[in-house]
Amino acid sequence: MVSRQRLFLMLMFLLFSAGFLSGGLSAQYYFGKNKVQYTRFDWQVMTTEHFRIFFYEEEEEIAQIAAKSAEESYRVLAAKFNHEIEGSTPLIIYSSPGFFAQTNVIPGLLPESVAGFTEFIKGRVVIPFHGSYHAFDHVIRHELVHVFTFSKLDQVLNKRGRVRHGYPPLWFTEGLAEFWSKEWDAEAEMIGKDMVVGGRLFSIPQMSQIRGTYFMYKLGESICSFIDSAYGADKLTLIFENFYKGRTFDDVIKITLGDNLAELSRKWEYDLKKKYYPVMTDQGLPDMESRQVTHSGFSVKGVPIMWDFGEGEKEWILYKANRRGYSGLYATPADGALSGVEVKTLLKGERSSDFESLYLLRSGIDVNDSGLIVFSAKSKQNDVVYLYDLKQGKVIQRYEFDDLIGVRSPRFSPDGTRVVFSGVRLNGFSDIYLLQLESGVYTEITNDIYNDIEPCFEQDGEAIIFASDRGENGADGRRNLFRYDIYNQSYTQLTFGPYRDQTPDVSEKGIFFSSDREGSYNIFLLDMNGQLTQQSHFITGAFDPRLTSKGDKIIYTGYQNLSFQLYMLDLPDNSDEILQAKQVTSKSWYPKKIESKYSDTSIKYKTDYTLDIAQSSLGYDPIYGSLGGFQLAISDMLGNHSYHLLLTNTARSNDEFLKSFNVGLTYINRENRINWGVGAFHLYNEYFNDFDGFYTERQAGVLSLVSYPISKFHRVDITAVARYSKRQLSFGLNEREVFLGSGFVSWVYDNSLWDYTGPIEGRRYNFTVGVSADIERGQAYNRLISADLRHYVRLGQASALANRLFAYSSSGVEPQRVYFGGSWSLRGFSRRAFYTRKVLFTSTELRFPLINQLLIGFPMGRLGFSGIRGAIFFDAARIWNDEFGARGFVEHY
Repeated sequence: MVSRQRLFLMLMFLLFSAGFLSGGLSAQYYFGKNKVQYTRFDWQVMTTEHFRIFFYEEEEEIAQIAAKSAEESYRVLAAKFNHEIEGSTPLIIYSSPGFFAQTNVIPGLLPESVAGFTEFIKGRVVIPFHGSYHAFDHVIRHELVHVFTFSKLDQVLNKRGRVRHGYPPLWFTEGLAEFWSKEWDAEAEMIGKDMVVGGRLFSIPQMSQIRGTYFMYKLGESICSFIDSAYGADKLTLIFENFYKGRTFDDVIKITLGDNLAELSRKWEYDLKKKYYPVMTDQGLPDMESRQVTHSGFSVKGVPIMWDFGEGEKEWILYKANRRGYSGLYATPADGALSGVEVKTLLKGERSSDFESLYLLRSGIDVNDSGLIVFSAKSKQNDVVYLYDLKQGKVIQRYEFDDLIGVRSPRFSPDGTRVVFSGVRLNGFSDIYLLQLESGVYTEITNDIYNDIEPCFEQDGEAIIFASDRGENGADGRRNLFRYDIYNQSYTQLTFGPYRDQTPDVSEKGIFFSSDREGSYNIFLLDMNGQLTQQSHFITGAFDPRLTSKGDKIIYTGYQNLSFQLYMLDLPDNSDEILQAKQVTSKSWYPKKIESKYSDTSIKYKTDYTLDIAQSSLGYDPIYGSLGGFQLAISDMLGNHSYHLLLTNTARSNDEFLKSFNVGLTYINRENRINWGVGAFHLYNEYFNDFDGFYTERQAGVLSLVSYPISKFHRVDITAVARYSKRQLSFGLNEREVFLGSGFVSWVYDNSLWDYTGPIEGRRYNFTVGVSADIERGQAYNRLISADLRHYVRLGQASALANRLFAYSSSGVEPQRVYFGGSWSLRGFSRRAFYTRKVLFTSTELRFPLINQLLIGFPMGRLGFSGIRGAIFFDAARIWNDEFGARGFVEHY
């Protein structure tokens, strides 16, 4: 029987743990990057006819716009699918991508490219506002296509008593979501033209090679468009109606269209070739009409400057690029490979909390004659403006903005004293701001609901040119160029029409900008007299024009061969004038919001728990008897709170049934930056290790878990456990009974970049210390300390040198021993070769590609292998227990 003294000591330890650990659990993992909850949102809920809209106070207006868009999309999609969704669909809105990245709806980190997602366990749709209402409407409808897709499939199969044997392929579900949510635009044309003209088109059977990429989305959209036009507008809906008739998606396509996927692909490819091959008569390709400056990775946003890097003054191009998985700032000679000078790395991004993201495609950079580079980057929660000095080779200044969640495309004033940029407020609206570099004071230039982006100064510094959707076609996602007079505080519209004009750059020749006026993105010039001319005629696309120092060439970002690279284009001698349908004033518009009569008054969000998973299993073994288990998980709609229950039984006979239940219940709170969890457990089982042999142990207690993410890359994890433990060796020998209190603290750092087979660049650290004490006697029971340091030095695109140093030591009455050996630690030995309490281990390994692709032929087909890697390694370890050297020195290579 447990004494009152023991119960009192156990209760005191629990209270101490709860007080000390009043924080949380976000990522109790050995390594891994962190999702940081920088902001605590005051969530509210708005109910409409078909949706529950979750939003916070600052974005109430955006939530009303989202509600209107969602209801309109519902009516359109209900007609297309011939289907109604039962119940209300949860729609969770964030006012910016920065806030969206903190969502707990899914536990993992969200890539920067994700514009929204649909989670299928609870049917939640989660979307950030990017500043453009047209793009916002597109993403909402795109995600609702997914909701309708799976609801429709379930209805069709359930109606006929069929079991779902799989979903349609991803290219179809994502392609349909694109096709039924937006018009075919210049970006989609760019992807299609480049693949067809360049001979890189992926057929439908090859679509798995680009699974999940932007290319797959666009090709899937093209295939759905082709089905709609070539086979009939009703066929896309009939694919869902016929889904129960085939065992495979190929069967369903054959039943619905009369052609299988291979024949559909053949006809679609032929249609694209007939459409795009004639285009080459009047348009060219960037690498044929220009000189290519960069050749690797994705290289964008080039800016020319005359500079001396110690080899004489010459023209250089400063740009952003993702060359080997990370983004960074680079410099290359304007004459490219002709000079024989290698690319210079100025700044490496995405490795620290100062430069978590450089916004490769979303934000431009600028440089002045003094050698100062201005750029923006994500630093923890908010964006920061940085000044980088080419002379010193480092960042010399940073500017933070408390009321701005996003900063994009900063540009210097002609005198270098000011910077203009596009800033995103907490409510999600994007406006133009002016920053005084000396004082750090920044002021609003625009303040309205329109998406104002990509500003730059006129040559005299008295006016700002920017792109905006404030024109009459803005509601349809079109953008034109506008001029803002800083002193008169007045607007003038410069370009007109239903086009997407963007990335203006002012020079003595006029305003160069990129536009989709001719179907593809090309470069245009608006001269000082208001005359508009086209400067490039490319099939694919040209973006971000910048005039070189001599004023006779343009540096631009061109798209070709599935990649963005920098090109240099000679200015044409003669250009045909393009007439604009000029207007005296632009017609203003306002995004539609849901009317109050169609929605209930918003109420404060209350934790609403629903089931995530519930599953059980039963088994029988003739030696060990029956086995069974059950697990249950529930969480709230926002993913901030969750409960996890585990119930199993390890009895080997009827007599042991009641005392052999294993139960664990854990609550986890992710609402704040400090994530925490508490739990209780009872465990009873038979165990074996090489030191004690076979033994049984009963444990019952409580635990507390805490994780404090300092940034995306490093965190502190804390675990505390108070437990009763009764251990008995085989045959009833050496029984021991004890009340233990344990505490562990870990510091974890991880900025590694992964290849298909594992980390290839960066660092990973884990330092852990822990102690267990006998609560009743007040003495240490065991102590633990470990350090695991891993460095990855990249040698090539797919090769690296991996170094590891691991140290582990545990001591005390009952030390925590570990198994060591095997392919994941000391190679050349079996996985359980050593059971020890002290290890000192080092490893050096050269990782390299061995077989990129291997096809083996058989009479009935072929078998393929790809991505096989090789390694040359040297492992060395000192492993001992009681005294140093007791097990000797071990090495293997």
